[in-house]
Amino acid sequence: MALSAMLFACQTTDPSEEKANVEAAITGFYDAVEAFDFEAIPTFCTEDFGAYEEGFTYSDIKGFVEALKSFEGATGDIKLDFVKTEVSGNMAFSIVKFDARFFKAPAKIHYITYENYILKKVNGNWLIHYFHSTHLPDPADTGYSSIHLFKVPQGQSISGLKDYLNRVNDAIASLGYADCGYKVLTVNPESNQNYNYAVLGKWKNQETYKIIHESAAYKKASAKVDDSVEKILQNQIYVQAQEK
Repeated sequence: MALSAMLFACQTTDPSEEKANVEAAITGFYDAVEAFDFEAIPTFCTEDFGAYEEGFTYSDIKGFVEALKSFEGATGDIKLDFVKTEVSGNMAFSIVKFDARFFKAPAKIHYITYENYILKKVNGNWLIHYFHSTHLPDPADTGYSSIHLFKVPQGQSISGLKDYLNRVNDAIASLGYADCGYKVLTVNPESNQNYNYAVLGKWKNQETYKIIHESAAYKKASAKVDDSVEKILQNQIYVQAQEK
């Protein structure tokens, strides 16, 4: 009887220790992210890792690492606040408030998110299996936007304009501002007969707008403009606006 009790005690894992190990796995993952240690990052994840972050789905850790490489060379500062962690057998669940800042001149990136993690215990190690990240409002976001209104003759294609803006948006994303950039909108004809298209630019605040538009990446991407695009934009109305 005493021997059985002793063996059972040896096999029972301390819940507080397991909780600490789960949180240590998440912390270790982000230590590797902050250091841009692309070899270490996958060691904290299961082979069937997946994630969903602000409209982007990652079906494996390779996709996550490739996205992170656009930040390589930046100085990172990541803070994790563990709101709740629960362990059940070989599965664990953790809620984390995530505050991350990256600086790569001239870009200054700040993310505040609320994240849910599912972890699996594999060969005695806790590994991240899946996470879902929800971005919280950025206190520095003033809704700063640019608005272009223009008239495209009936029957004329705007595919060149879309290709041009996609190229510029790719350059903006390469700076780390994936949530900024341009979008083409169709004007409701009942609201205005003088313009049929609009381009909305979202920039968060005036400082971000300036950083993006003065960057070498933006200038290079926007320098080459097809004649068809120039004609479309010749008679545009352009304004910048923000929340008060």
